[in-house]
Amino acid sequence: MSKQEIKVHNLSNGMTLVAEKIREVSSGAFIFLLPVGSARDPVDRGGTATVLSELLFRGAGTMDNRSLNERLDALGLQRHSSISSTHMALSGALVADKLLETIELYADIICRSRLENDHFALCRELALQSLDSLEDDPRQKIGLLVREQYFPYPFGRPAPGKKQELQKLEIKDVKSHWQGMFSPRGTILAAAGNIDFEKLIEVVETHFGNWQGNTPDKIIQNACREKFYHQQHEGAQIHIGLMYPSVHVQGDHYYRALTAVEVLSGGMGSRLFTEVREKRGLCYAVGARHHINGPFGAVQCYVGSSPDRAQEALDVMIAELVKLSEGITQDELDRAKVGLRATLIMQGESTQARAAACAGDLYHLKRVRSLEEIENAILSLTVQDVLEFVKEHPAQKFTVATIGPRELTVKQ
Repeated sequence: MSKQEIKVHNLSNGMTLVAEKIREVSSGAFIFLLPVGSARDPVDRGGTATVLSELLFRGAGTMDNRSLNERLDALGLQRHSSISSTHMALSGALVADKLLETIELYADIICRSRLENDHFALCRELALQSLDSLEDDPRQKIGLLVREQYFPYPFGRPAPGKKQELQKLEIKDVKSHWQGMFSPRGTILAAAGNIDFEKLIEVVETHFGNWQGNTPDKIIQNACREKFYHQQHEGAQIHIGLMYPSVHVQGDHYYRALTAVEVLSGGMGSRLFTEVREKRGLCYAVGARHHINGPFGAVQCYVGSSPDRAQEALDVMIAELVKLSEGITQDELDRAKVGLRATLIMQGESTQARAAACAGDLYHLKRVRSLEEIENAILSLTVQDVLEFVKEHPAQKFTVATIGPRELTVKQ
């Protein structure tokens, strides 16, 4: 991997810019991490940040809805927005020579959004439709449900919100949230691509340097919900979400945790796929991933099965999670390293992935890891390293959520 060029610049108002120059590409990408995640939604108004992220692009500064979106289209911008528990992420990718102009435009969108009353009802309706669409995507829905059960409130609040709360949401709630929560303090802008550091810093200082706002309050966590939750649904499948504790990215053993999950769920030769699906035919889909949410680390698993085989599918999945501490082969470790390294290389070739990684590292670690550092950490792992980690952090204290016609029993 080529040597990385990364620069961090702190603005006097509390905003942070991090940029990575990738000389061999012609694209540019950026991501704003704003401390306005679902955990900060007003009480009984879940989904506020989601509606706000849509309304932001309905007019800003001197531009109305049409003129703003015409300018975004003229730039060739592929834009995205998403809400996590801690942040609203506004991101995009385009040709590198249009990046600075786009950053200028986003200064209007973020700092001078018009938030017009005429567009609010439509934005709320889009959020409600998106929520309804989860009924056709049970795998995503069970993921939201199990995270809501597992993480202490408000970290588990689902970003799409709740239907009854969205229906009560008013434009005044959204405007108040924007005024009170949008702030340079805690905001991170990350950019990656064939960019000029000094010109980028100049543009960001010019257009964001005078932005002011309050310091976001610390998110106070409350108790977790019940460990087992079932939502009755008369369908042809039972969808199962399971979570258990793991380490955070700040932890010394983060790479060991990633490798352990890769052994469990890294492709068709992984344990869960082989034991639950291939050998027994208990499900059509099964998998696990390491999940970071604010200060928490966890492993999140999914299995979807028919009602008559779902209990066995859950039992076998849990048995495989627990059995991992009994031993890992060198072949399994080698396959896991190949999978993790392939993912790392592909991320290194994507300006969007690099911008997101820089922003995430700066938020969680207060520094940016190089691809070489991550690669070396993964390649240096031994079977003993991963096995010791799994024994010290066994699969236990499960939280399980299910959707389907039959409630299951969790054997721990």
